[in-house]
Amino acid sequence: MLSRAGIGFHVRNGGVIFSRFGPDLRPDGVTYHVSFTTEEEDSRYQVPRNASGLHGCDNREHSDRNEDAGGTMSVINVHRQGSIRRRSAGMLLLFLLLCNVCMAREKKDVIQLTNGDRLTCEIIELKKGYLYVKLDYVDGTVALDWSKIAKIESAQEFVVADKAGRRYTGSLENVAEFEGTKELRMQVAGSSTREIVSGKEVVEIDRTDNTFWQNLHGGLSTGLNFSKAQSRTQYNFQANTLFQRTKWSTSANYQSSFSGGGDISDLRNDLSLNITRQLRSPRNFYLGLAEFLQSDQQQLDLRTTIGGAVGHVFRSTNNSFVAGYSGVVWNREHYSPEATVGQTGESAELVFGTQLNFFRFKTTNILATANLYPSMTEPGRVRFDLNTSLKLRIAKDLYWNFGYYLNVDSRPPRNLAKTDYGSTSSLGWTF
Repeated sequence: MLSRAGIGFHVRNGGVIFSRFGPDLRPDGVTYHVSFTTEEEDSRYQVPRNASGLHGCDNREHSDRNEDAGGTMSVINVHRQGSIRRRSAGMLLLFLLLCNVCMAREKKDVIQLTNGDRLTCEIIELKKGYLYVKLDYVDGTVALDWSKIAKIESAQEFVVADKAGRRYTGSLENVAEFEGTKELRMQVAGSSTREIVSGKEVVEIDRTDNTFWQNLHGGLSTGLNFSKAQSRTQYNFQANTLFQRTKWSTSANYQSSFSGGGDISDLRNDLSLNITRQLRSPRNFYLGLAEFLQSDQQQLDLRTTIGGAVGHVFRSTNNSFVAGYSGVVWNREHYSPEATVGQTGESAELVFGTQLNFFRFKTTNILATANLYPSMTEPGRVRFDLNTSLKLRIAKDLYWNFGYYLNVDSRPPRNLAKTDYGSTSSLGWTF
């Protein structure tokens, strides 16, 4: 049973029962029972004896009254028309609406800036050096520079992560010893522990009640070019998603580019999937990876790479992230018939990779991922993949993206290109 502000409801016998609670949080005996039936059957409502009635219901027929120790209620039979599907949709909409109201947080968090300004708000998250909050008098979220915050308090529970990767769960409290200073020190008060954390060490703050959609982030971008002189058309499309929880995350990134004109065309598709899990040491993690590549330039119908690695976070601050990893992957390649008569090859490879991310608010974001694959089953063969992007913010969630990719194979099948590279520019949107 869910309850909030003196109202409770639960499902019973195909209907929804609403109960009103008195000041002592005990039912005062007044119930409202709504059940849904087919057109041939009656819908039964139990309402308070002195209630003014149900709006929007016709053909009311009073049948009887019941009294018991729990209170007084009237029973009214109501004949209603309409399909059962429509009624079910209405029930679902009502349930989702009530759940949303029950889960909404009140704007009672307190933030004090270094210049003395004080805000009462709802804290959403701390990400990439900016604290996002909601205010009663502002539409949408507001971003506050984390370095300009001197005090933060909230009775709600959050997950706080520091530069070393340690995570603390609890409400946010001010530290009395630092009262009146501009240095931010906050106490994360859990059910059985209390940790004092310096604001300079905090890199992430997330709510503990985030829904699936609130944990899902990503972006889309696309670009199109046409040259009349050469009668060539170029397009590119990119999509990426990230679902993040306290100690693990999963991501997907898809890139597609096409260049064609006359009898010449070049198509490239690249899909990469990653799942990351934090290990016992906060800075260490396990990485599962998979990549699927198709490239006309290399006459590659499909290259499948699947494996795992163990990595370490070397740097994690409010404006940068640096990590490295190493492991083992399995590689399967299928080339076009024109290349090597449909040759398919499999090999085991080592992988050494790194990810670099530098950012400043939403204005600039530089991301680079590089992987080196020395073959274990084909000594002397080495592959190298590089993907980079530069995002420049244009408006609230719009950005301009510049990208560059490079694929190198030191020992491809005969008469095939060793490298494939290109650059893209596109307009994107983040969510």
